[in-house]
Amino acid sequence: MSSPRPPSDSHWKTIRKLTFSLLAVWFVVTFGVIFFARELSHWSLFGWPVSFFMAAQGLTIFYVAIVALYAFLVNRADAKNHETDSV
Repeated sequence: MSSPRPPSDSHWKTIRKLTFSLLAVWFVVTFGVIFFARELSHWSLFGWPVSFFMAAQGLTIFYVAIVALYAFLVNRADAKNHETDSV
């Protein structure tokens, strides 16, 4: 029984690029909502100011979506890397 090979450098490069990209999206969205809170408070979503809605619920949902997207893309990259290892 052979032991599995460690992931290649290109695999880790892909994972790092994905991680930093999603962290940048997280930062921009979080900073944007906080920085533009006054401007966003003029708009209403479900009867609440958008800034309040995003702070209370919207950003939490967005963060969960980022984590789900990260898990999906990493699993796909891992499967692709495993597929190339077995060839």
